This record gives sequence, C-alpha cells and structure tokens, in this order.
Amino acid sequence: MASTMKRKNKTSWFKYCVKALPALVGVVAFIYVALLIKDFEMSTVMPISEVRVSGDMIFIDEGEIKTIIEDNISGGFFTVDLNHVREMLLQKPWVEKVALRRLWPDGIEAFIEERKPIAFWNSDAYISDTGHVFKPETIDKSLDLPVLGGPDGQHNNVWKFMNVLYKEMDLLNYTVTSLGLDARRAWRLKIKSNTTSGTESESQTIDVRLGRFDTEKRLKRFIRVLPALASEKEFADNKIKVIDMRYPNGFAVRMTTDEKVTDKKLPADRLTVTEQMKIQNTPHDLAYETHIASMRLNEV
Repeated sequence: MASTMKRKNKTSWFKYCVKALPALVGVVAFIYVALLIKDFEMSTVMPISEVRVSGDMIFIDEGEIKTIIEDNISGGFFTVDLNHVREMLLQKPWVEKVALRRLWPDGIEAFIEERKPIAFWNSDAYISDTGHVFKPETIDKSLDLPVLGGPDGQHNNVWKFMNVLYKEMDLLNYTVTSLGLDARRAWRLKIKSNTTSGTESESQTIDVRLGRFDTEKRLKRFIRVLPALASEKEFADNKIKVIDMRYPNGFAVRMTTDEKVTDKKLPADRLTVTEQMKIQNTPHDLAYETHIASMRLNEV
C-alpha cells in the first residue's frame, strides 16, 4: 500500500514538471532576449529615415531645420527623444513654437511656428508680436518696421508705449516710425504723415520730444495741438521738422525748408493767426500754447 502511494506521488510530481516546463522555457527565453535587447540599438531595426517640416516660414530655412532634427535623433522610431529635438529647435532665434510627432513607420514631422517681427530693437534685434526680443545672426534693415530703442530690460515699457502711440497717431492719420527711451529715461519719437494727394505722397517725418517728466500730460497736449499745427498754412508750406513738448505750458516748433533746417521765427502778425484760431472755436489753451511756441522757437 505504501509503495503504491509513493509511485503515485512520483508520477504526480513528474506530470507537474512536464506541465511547468513550457512556462520555464518561456521565462528563460524572455530573460535571454531581454539581455540581448539591453545592448541592442533599436535604431538598426526601425531607424528614422524621413523628416518632414511644415509651417508658414519666411525667415527660417527649412533645410536647416531638417539638419537640426537629423543631427539630434538618437534611437529608432519608438525610442527617439522628441523633447531633446524640440529643445534644440527652440534655440533658433526665429523659432517661436515647435510641435513634433512620429510618422509610422519611420518618420518625424515638425510643425514650426515662426516669430513675427513687428519692430526693430536697438540696432541688433527684433521685437516679436508677443513682445519678445530676439537676435538672429543678421538683421534685415530693408523691412518696413518701426525702430524701437532703449536700455537693456526696458523693451516691455517701450513696446507697451508704442501700442498706445500707434492707436493715437493712427486716428490722426500719422504713423510712428521710431520710439526711443534714452539712458535718462527721456522719450523721443518720430511720426510720419499718411496724407497723400493723388498718386504723389506728401508724407513728412516729425521729430517729437516728450522728455522724461509728465509724459502722459505732454502726450495728450501733443495729440491736441498736432492737427491745428498741421493745418496752418505757414507750417504746412515749410514743413514741421521738430515739435518739442518739454515746456510746462507750451511747446516749440522747428520747421524745414528745401535749403536747410531753420528755427522758424513767426511774423509780427502771428497774434492775428492766434485770433483767427479763437474765432474758429479752437480751445483757448491751444491758442495760448501756439502763442507760447512763437516766443520759444529759438530755445529748441
């Protein structure tokens, strides 16, 4: 009886081993394959062989983008580090955003969003439409962009002030061509008339000096007096060169002729013109400020 039980136990153990053998072989095979893969380059199995670049690009060279991607690919289709590739692309000055995705079975597609320059910053950079300063290797001076300038770290203040000026000047049919903040924090801008007559442009550039104090007050005064000055026949004939708003209650005007720039002295009957302005319902402070200008032209 006992011997019979022993034989049954041996048979059961043998059957168990036979049944477990496939699983054991599978585990051993998995470990073996895993050890092989550990030192095996997946790029040799599914290498990246195609790179596509898309997006509206004016200043970015598509070939250069492809080269950057190809030079920074490590691994194959499944193991390539897309974050690393994205970081390399974002180092290019003209690149604003990058979106990467895998293309089955052996490709990568990069969508590039290019920075849009809206102004020059000093002499070696641009400001984008998001207010970001970036410095590419070359600056295209032929672009029709306003020139902004100022000390390092002040580009946000200049850019915000430019947005205010752009709206105000556009209402008066002028365009701001430059805006600068010097080391003393004094503001200076140039505006160009958008007035045209037929096919001939009558635009002129005016240098406006706002100074460093009471900038908002001086700007409001300038906006108020500019239309009246532009409509004055004498000013229009000689063309306004400089308007200096750095006076407590007035301003100074310098005009130009075809021969040279001169400090324009108003004629003795200038008060008659001032009286005419009053008759035309021009505000009294505007008439007064224009009269102040006639007495301070030599101070510019």
